[in-house]
Amino acid sequence: MDRPINKTMDREDLFHEDAKPTVEAVNRLINDLYSKNQIMTSWYGTLEAPFTDVGVDNRGDEYAPLPGAIDDNRIPWFLYWEIEWILRNGPKLERGMRVLDAGGTSSLFSCYLASLGVEVHSIDINPALVKNAEKIARKMGWKFHAYSMDIEKMTFKDLYFDHAFSICVFEHLDFYTKQRAMIEIHRCLKPGGWISITFDYLNPAPFVFGYNGFDTRRRNALDSPERLKQTLCANGLYEIMGNHDFYDNGKRYLIPPREAKLDNAGEYTFGSMFLKKKEFF
Repeated sequence: MDRPINKTMDREDLFHEDAKPTVEAVNRLINDLYSKNQIMTSWYGTLEAPFTDVGVDNRGDEYAPLPGAIDDNRIPWFLYWEIEWILRNGPKLERGMRVLDAGGTSSLFSCYLASLGVEVHSIDINPALVKNAEKIARKMGWKFHAYSMDIEKMTFKDLYFDHAFSICVFEHLDFYTKQRAMIEIHRCLKPGGWISITFDYLNPAPFVFGYNGFDTRRRNALDSPERLKQTLCANGLYEIMGNHDFYDNGKRYLIPPREAKLDNAGEYTFGSMFLKKKEFF
């Protein structure tokens, strides 16, 4: 496997020849779920009906749908990118592996993992999403388990998972919650296990759980390569896989939602990081 690339999102990544099979597989999966009356969450984490306008949209003015996308209203190309980029650059998954999806219950990403034949254990604080994921698992016949669980205090056994994933969750956690979450995930990972993460990068005001709104405090910002290291690696529990200096390609695809009520707020994007559990003897 090539060295992972820790960087910001690029729409052109989805037009690479290597990405074509994944894009096609995501479209098949969405069609399959919809044909069986199953609904994964939209990119806002909501469970509205297929092809519904989600009502709030912070896609930038230059947004263009991915050609052939099944349901661009609920599933923009950003979610395709997360699946394709994380699985291309992350650890090689094999059928029967046990993996954690931290905070993505009922998401397209969790469903895609389960469709690969791995055993997915997904946690969320929203009981409605857990219930929906259980319904999907029964209908699709996947090894897909969902739990209403706090990421800081997971009840899984030590060394339980081969690998872990967290898709656009960490920007919604307070700085200290992020630290405790990374410690807890480390505890649950087997030796050599990876955690592959995506997140809002340069978001001036992410919605942070427990803060009661959009959070402009600097301590929670993921806005530079240095801040990413301070936030995700300062505890010394993980080794950065691939380039240690996060690469910002300068491309921005998102704007803060109107509800954030920010003046002169800049555009932002998604980013990705790949970390491997360190062992201490």
